[in-house]
Amino acid sequence: MSKLTLLDLAIKSGNDASVGVVESMSQSNALLSMLPFRGIQGTVVKYQRRTGLPTVGFRGYNEGIAASKSVTEPVMYETKNLGGRSEIDKLIVDDGGMIVRAQEDVAFAYAMGNSFNENCYYGDSTTNAKEFDGLVKILPNLVAGGNVLGAGGSSNNSSIYAFSFKDALTTQGRRRGVEGVLANGGSKVVSSIDMGLQYVTDSGGTNKFLAYVTEFEWRPGFVVYDTQSVGRIANIGASNKPTISLFNQLITNMHPFVPDVFLCNKTVYNYIQDLKGTTWVQGFGGQSSDLFTRVLTFDGIPIFIDENITQTETTVS
Repeated sequence: MSKLTLLDLAIKSGNDASVGVVESMSQSNALLSMLPFRGIQGTVVKYQRRTGLPTVGFRGYNEGIAASKSVTEPVMYETKNLGGRSEIDKLIVDDGGMIVRAQEDVAFAYAMGNSFNENCYYGDSTTNAKEFDGLVKILPNLVAGGNVLGAGGSSNNSSIYAFSFKDALTTQGRRRGVEGVLANGGSKVVSSIDMGLQYVTDSGGTNKFLAYVTEFEWRPGFVVYDTQSVGRIANIGASNKPTISLFNQLITNMHPFVPDVFLCNKTVYNYIQDLKGTTWVQGFGGQSSDLFTRVLTFDGIPIFIDENITQTETTVS
């Protein structure tokens, strides 16, 4: 069964309001536009991660083999409540028309998409119980596993992240990649609820006025089923730029998973452009030089900008 993005699920739900919100959220976020989602029962993802295979062996006639079993560990991820409340003065709508309210709704959609994306990287339920855990908490030991490579910087650095959304077939069986989840079966992809005209309190906290109110609700989670399905080139700075060797090593270390995408912020994206060559190639209609082209992929894997990746991440030891 093919995996569906959040927009696919919204379209499948047949809720036009939800489709509009998800379109706005996805257009401004590279990760959110590609991340596969599925609905789960309840609000918690529970599964067993296999960490070891059973012992087997060849045997001769009239010989037995000792019983054994695979080794697994229980894993649990919890979805969280992401929401917002829009209040627009009735007089402002009267003056500017309902388009003013629609424009404000789009702004909330952008904010919700940004909050989800940022949480996927930096969410930590230990410091903020209202967040779901992101990569900083889910994969604290990536360095030991070889999935995090340092570019050499020590402060004011950023990273390139690699994600594999597809499952991998290995000698240990099927291993699952990265996925977004929606609570309670995903019956409500993203809710935009028109609460109509209500009396709301002004900034002083005492006086009330009529306003159009919209409630936004979303119950998402972010699940990394296997540590090999995510990689990172960290500590990237102006004097510590990514190299072809680091890209190649990261892809190798993520095996058996193959990255579907590399994500970085705009500054790091410009650093990547230094990897291009300056050789002349024979192109259709005459000669051209890759000196004047952008690096959009590495080994066929697309590179996209995600502005929710900060420029000042924690240094990787």
